[in-house]
Amino acid sequence: MVRRVLHVMVAMMSMSAWAAPVITTPEVIASSACPACIDYQVVGLCQWLTCTPVGCSTSTTVKVRHRLPETVVMAYPEVGNAPWQPVGLSAPSVPMSKDGGSTTRRSVQGMDSPSLSFQNVDIIGHPGLDTVYEVLAGTGFFLNSTVQSLMPYYLSVLDPLGWRWNLPDRFNPHRLNLLANRLGNLGSIYPRGGFATQPHPVKSAILAAYRAEHVVTRLGESRVYQSVVQSPRRGFWPPEPLAPTSEDTWFQRLYPDLEKQAHLWPEFDDTLMLTDPYAEHRSDSEQYVWAVWRTYTGCQRGGQTLLFHTGGT
Repeated sequence: MVRRVLHVMVAMMSMSAWAAPVITTPEVIASSACPACIDYQVVGLCQWLTCTPVGCSTSTTVKVRHRLPETVVMAYPEVGNAPWQPVGLSAPSVPMSKDGGSTTRRSVQGMDSPSLSFQNVDIIGHPGLDTVYEVLAGTGFFLNSTVQSLMPYYLSVLDPLGWRWNLPDRFNPHRLNLLANRLGNLGSIYPRGGFATQPHPVKSAILAAYRAEHVVTRLGESRVYQSVVQSPRRGFWPPEPLAPTSEDTWFQRLYPDLEKQAHLWPEFDDTLMLTDPYAEHRSDSEQYVWAVWRTYTGCQRGGQTLLFHTGGT
């Protein structure tokens, strides 16, 4: 049902709020040519058992680990002004999802604070997946993702109760876990909405993007979204849900400046720094785009039963 709603809403995107994008689909595809982001490794072996009426045999296959550019996540303050618009149109404006930016004027929620910021976030299937598959084909064996290119997985304007009013996250017990509910010194992960008491524009955008990715990498969240979660199976270990303790999700900055590597968030711990390491990555338009690389581990199927494997998951 959610998939149908997302498709219908994207098809109905309004031309009236259209703004010229700052990064194009060919540029996003080209950015996926990033060997350091793929990080292909042979990490171990898998031992398989196959039994037939005439007996049993074993075989051994290699275990590999690599990343795939699953989605593109973008954060931007004003509705209808997404920095990348893969279908050439902007996100629709709906009655409960208007305005944005810092609350220098009174917000519809009645939140007035000079340090309170707001970001819209869109998460779209990465159009460079096929390009990466072609590169990985030369390795002999690689792993696939079920994420579909250009598919919308989250559009914050379609989730106003969750993104603007923090429902149901306002009552989520995870928000009380002070150890697991912090993204470094950027801010709290819960409630996973667009408002944050974070005056730094880059940190505010990162925190909003992280919160949205936190939602889509999980099942059963009471939000309007489509999950990217895949189930593990014999010889296949998909990435874990995004969390501060997980190292399965990496981010490559695409705009305002293009990186040729990916990194975990937060990228910097500037608590004791005298200078601002995020300053050189600030966007004049306050629009930000990242590719989200997720780590897959698996073996080529070599039999009926996986006896054991080496190299971790």
